[in-house]
Amino acid sequence: MESTAYISYTLRLLYHFLYNNGFSKEKLNALHLGIQEENNKLLHYKNLMFTEPFSIELKYCHINEKINMKSSFLNSKQECCAEVFKELQWFNMVQQKVVITPKKIFNHFNFYETKKLNK
Repeated sequence: MESTAYISYTLRLLYHFLYNNGFSKEKLNALHLGIQEENNKLLHYKNLMFTEPFSIELKYCHINEKINMKSSFLNSKQECCAEVFKELQWFNMVQQKVVITPKKIFNHFNFYETKKLNK
């Protein structure tokens, strides 16, 4: 896979994670909240073909003023092929500025958890 695919899948995993905890894209839009990407770091260990089965593990997601997350991409043999470290911020679309995590969201997400998504 290309670097942009790893970054894209990691962001999709975060939205999936938020959705499972009651914050769909529609609900985030109603709260006028978006996610703004800041820093991405990709560590590539092995080739991973997009056509082969793979899974993504959200190894760490800490939400405070910023969202810091780590995702691991595993091939069908469960070997780690790549890791993505992401730093994101909440963005108020009405005020057009970066904001801290709203309490409605913060109360649900300040923890360490492993989630897995198979593709």
